[in-house]
Amino acid sequence: MNQQRFVLWSCAGLLAAWQPLVAAYDIVVDNDGGAPGYVETGQPWELSGSPGYNGGTYRFLLDDDPPGTATWTPDIPESGPCEVFAILRTSTNRAFNAPYSITHANGVSPVFASQNGPNQISEVFLGEFDFDAGTTGSVSLSNSTEAGAYIADAIRFRTAVDDPPTIGPVVRGIEYPDADEPVPVTATVSDDRGVAEVTLHYSASPSGASGSSPMTGGGPYSAIIPGMPDGDTVSYHVSARDTGDNTAASLAEEYVSGAGHPGEYRAIWIDSWNSSFLNPAQAENLVATCRANNINTIIPEIRKIGDAYYDSSIEPRATNISGGSGYDPLQYLIDLCHDTSGGKEYIHVHAWFVMHRIAKSETLSPMHVLSQHPEYEMLDSTGSIGVGNRYLDPGHPGTAEHNIAVILDCLSKYDIDGVNLDYIRYPETAGSWGYNPTSVARFNAFTGGVGQPSSGNSQWAAWRRRMVTQEVRKLYVKMKEMKRHVVLTADTVNWGFSWDDFSASAAYSGVFQDWKGWLEEGILDYNAIMNYSNQNQYPTRYQGWTDLTLASDDARGSIIGIGAYLQDEIEDSMWQLLYAREKGAAGLNIYDWGSETSGDDSGASRADFFEALRTEVFTEWVDPPDSPWLSNPTKAIVQGTVTCGGSPVDHALVTLEGTGRSVYSDATGWFGFVDVEPGTMTVRIAIPGEEDTLRAVTASAGDIMKISGVCKTSEVGDIWAVTGPVSETKYNSPGAP
Repeated sequence: MNQQRFVLWSCAGLLAAWQPLVAAYDIVVDNDGGAPGYVETGQPWELSGSPGYNGGTYRFLLDDDPPGTATWTPDIPESGPCEVFAILRTSTNRAFNAPYSITHANGVSPVFASQNGPNQISEVFLGEFDFDAGTTGSVSLSNSTEAGAYIADAIRFRTAVDDPPTIGPVVRGIEYPDADEPVPVTATVSDDRGVAEVTLHYSASPSGASGSSPMTGGGPYSAIIPGMPDGDTVSYHVSARDTGDNTAASLAEEYVSGAGHPGEYRAIWIDSWNSSFLNPAQAENLVATCRANNINTIIPEIRKIGDAYYDSSIEPRATNISGGSGYDPLQYLIDLCHDTSGGKEYIHVHAWFVMHRIAKSETLSPMHVLSQHPEYEMLDSTGSIGVGNRYLDPGHPGTAEHNIAVILDCLSKYDIDGVNLDYIRYPETAGSWGYNPTSVARFNAFTGGVGQPSSGNSQWAAWRRRMVTQEVRKLYVKMKEMKRHVVLTADTVNWGFSWDDFSASAAYSGVFQDWKGWLEEGILDYNAIMNYSNQNQYPTRYQGWTDLTLASDDARGSIIGIGAYLQDEIEDSMWQLLYAREKGAAGLNIYDWGSETSGDDSGASRADFFEALRTEVFTEWVDPPDSPWLSNPTKAIVQGTVTCGGSPVDHALVTLEGTGRSVYSDATGWFGFVDVEPGTMTVRIAIPGEEDTLRAVTASAGDIMKISGVCKTSEVGDIWAVTGPVSETKYNSPGAP
């Protein structure tokens, strides 16, 4: 089918009023139309059974098929510039670099475009070219040896409009200028028909200074904002005009002269599988490299498979520590990082704990949790523990109690600045997981179900999601009770493309990790999202997930982690870090030490990576940001335990009256609320078969209240015992916040 749709448009502002209307076109050439618009040569393309453009069909070849070519030829009504788009059903098995060839008025141009993406009909822009009127122009597609399917469906040819200039990143050369310090500003500006002028506009308050400066250069354009008085808020933007008198302007940005840097986490994950901090020499090299490159936070993996890279009284010592029996990897790192003698900067240490993935294929130590408590292990719906990774099931009460005890034991002994949770979720491997018999029995007791719930049971999905959330909530409260200033972060997942519908995402509905809800509830201090995505293969995915977590963290913050090892070149890593900063992230994070250039196909070295990091992103030392909800809390925490007849009540419904906030108690009877508004509140506890109990509790800002309650039938005297507030004793390490 060769569809041609003609519309009339007026070139108002570009043509004199007396000139006639100019015909514009929007032509779609579809494979369903056949010759002469659509022709195949070489290997015939196969017909797909899935629907294509406009409900029609599409055709495909694979990388291992013989060579074949599909060609689309439009009948262009008028010579001039034309936009070309490929219309096809994208999917995750498609080629990333499908080779198109565009025949146009000025020759032939090769274009490589990705057909990989969400399973949907998509339009992929191939470029703008000059086409002669008639049928001399065409688009061809061939299969190649790159793995994947190559899709031939439809091509759109559309009149190219004289668009206004495109203004790319506007970059302030001095991020936090001193008072009276001039500030260089650069901007990338492009236009397909030529840029006529670019101007920097600025104004300051309360001084009232303002002005405009022509921006010179071109790659990029640049100009200077004069130095402003201390305390002035300076607003600026860039405008551009092209040769057709079309104009564009960037969004306004601002800074406060002399305000100083607000702080930013500049972090790197340090895995303990490889050379990292396993002996003193490795640790010294690690810390020296971080200081030299303005990395202010390291995240060492101190529990990877139910083992310990520190002095644990609960779990066995890791077997690959190479520093000798007297070497304590965590303590040695802390000593190096917190040493501020001789003007050295204080580096924060966030201890990285792998939570539910608890073993691989190794022989387990007698001290290992699965040796001590095999009943905690996660099973799939067939009763199997799976192959390779083994997991603790958060639906078994022992899992959360053991994991929290491990972390609190470490927290009580070491001057760590943060706790970082990994694998705080269900497995992503094939199968339906979470069928630990104890978890299933608890679920049935709560819902009134019998037997094994089906994998598609929505209540069963909600149950598993709640099990993970309860563990995070309880750890958060218990950590703050011990050391309020130690931050809690979680390594959360970004799989897929569902940032616009988080409830449909793999995080929420696949591995039951409701990190968006954790941020909104305030039971994370920072979301350390593992936003690993190759920027060339998925040009919008990193941005989508970054934008979602930043939009969800008003109560807390986000530290955006990039997968440096996935990037084709170093500059893609730098671009992703700068994007997160520009969007307002509280921190930037790199995965991971030792693999920074593993995917680089240009031959770049790790030294090249750190050089770019130091000169383009981490150009100066700054400390991590203040966390005001920890340093100067304006809200309270309320926690408690519900018992009946001397036994803990599992899944009592606890409500803060008048707030719309309710939680269930866990299997130990524990419940908790964070970010509670100060004042007197009524707490309601509802236990099936019992009369609800209500009592008033008064909390002030910063309090951590403890409540103990029993059900009415076993009430003896006052059923509430209230203790609070709780205050912490901080370490006084040199340079500590």
